Amino acid sequence: MNIHISTRAAARLHALLAAEEEGDTLAVRVVPLTSGCNTPSFALEITDILPGYLLVEALDVPFTAPQSEAGWLDGIVIEWDAQRDKFSVFHPNPPTLSNCPLPDCQ
Repeated sequence: MNIHISTRAAARLHALLAAEEEGDTLAVRVVPLTSGCNTPSFALEITDILPGYLLVEALDVPFTAPQSEAGWLDGIVIEWDAQRDKFSVFHPNPPTLSNCPLPDCQ
């Protein structure tokens, strides 16, 4: 998984992990939510590192995911907007979905 994370987002995630009692045994998971044809949305959650899950670090932030989601996370971008107090999580080149009912517009 190649995760691109801004230094502000990394600092915010470090703070959130440090605030957890068991923060040293937790990781961030990028959760794929909905997807129209190649327009995914994502959420972030702090979770235990489960057996069999991938574990990678980006700017010293631990990220975990099941093997089946590795393709979606390769190239993901995570930024922090301090004014809105929100993370921005997006994929500039999401994997192609084979079950999209729309015609290929390329």
